[in-house]
Amino acid sequence: MKYPKVIRTASSLLVALLLSTALLAQSRDDLEAQRAKKLEEIALTQRLIDETDEAQRKNINYLVILNRQIRNRGQLIVTEERVLKMLNTSIDNTELFVEVLATDLESLKSEYKEMAYHAFKTRSKFDYLIYIFASKSLQEAWNRMRYIKYYNEVRENQIDLIRDTQKSLQGKVVKLKKEIETKKKLISGLQVERQKLLRDKRSKNKILSDLRGKEDEYREKIKEDKKIAKELDNAIEEIISREMAKNETLSGLGSEEFAKNRANFIWPAVGIVSSSFGRQEHPSVKGVYLNNNGIDIRTEKNETARTVFAGTVVHVVFIPGANSAIIIRHGEYYTVYKNLIDVIVKPGDVVEEGSELGKVFFDETKGVSELHFEVRHQTEKLNPLLWLKKK
Repeated sequence: MKYPKVIRTASSLLVALLLSTALLAQSRDDLEAQRAKKLEEIALTQRLIDETDEAQRKNINYLVILNRQIRNRGQLIVTEERVLKMLNTSIDNTELFVEVLATDLESLKSEYKEMAYHAFKTRSKFDYLIYIFASKSLQEAWNRMRYIKYYNEVRENQIDLIRDTQKSLQGKVVKLKKEIETKKKLISGLQVERQKLLRDKRSKNKILSDLRGKEDEYREKIKEDKKIAKELDNAIEEIISREMAKNETLSGLGSEEFAKNRANFIWPAVGIVSSSFGRQEHPSVKGVYLNNNGIDIRTEKNETARTVFAGTVVHVVFIPGANSAIIIRHGEYYTVYKNLIDVIVKPGDVVEEGSELGKVFFDETKGVSELHFEVRHQTEKLNPLLWLKKK
């Protein structure tokens, strides 16, 4: 006995599209998260730029932050272009969804018409009884009863399929319209970011041009800064060496707990990295290299420095020209927070993650508020960016 055909909207093409769309959505969510973080950093950097007065926009410190913003905008544009590419793919998939669903809907309606016409011809219950009683055997009668039951179920299912397909089609059309609108906004935003990037690059070139005649002056200033940094570094190393020589257990979490939290520490201050760890060329004076024992974090004015992990304050050092530096012990590890004023901790204090240490010094002459932060294992200097949470 031939049973009626059942139409299924979840064709192999639709299944493939669903899988593709799910993977695409996940990747796009990751990109959107990256984009949101980059926008936050751009907003913070822009606030630092806006706080810089006109006179200070001609020095190296401003150039550093401008370089950072140029890099931020470049990274944002790359991310947004990737989002746009995925959005185009998503729009193509959605359009294909709409096309397939529309075709399925027409097929469902067409088949239902055939069912309705057949039902009209055999609409009388007496006709069904005649059909059953005309059987030549009990087995055939049983089969005919099963066929009638199955046929009625198919008709009901067909109605449900039509309704579900119509609803799905309407949803996809709404989604398509939203995605097209999002695409328009994204393209418009990209154009704005490209214009801002060009503006920042022009500002950078102007500053570099103005600084060319001041290289000798900056070389002398770099020597002075290096001398102060060396003096402070020697003081820190001497303090840590004395602490190691004591060979005593201080309160606070030990080395193992500290090491386990690598790449998961909170940031010691809200800001942007203006100078990375290690040896790097000076931003404007060619041939001059600087060696950074930690990282420098450019902050807004009156920013508070905080501990990245629980430990014990072992020393507070003051160096003229470098303000105060706080050294905190975490077992065999140490963290250093430099360029602070209004320090509120003292040696022997047990601190928790996020405890306030003091204010980051704001240099009125430079228009800069900058925290220097280090991580050390005994006297070995480590890259702090490998220990802090990724932004």
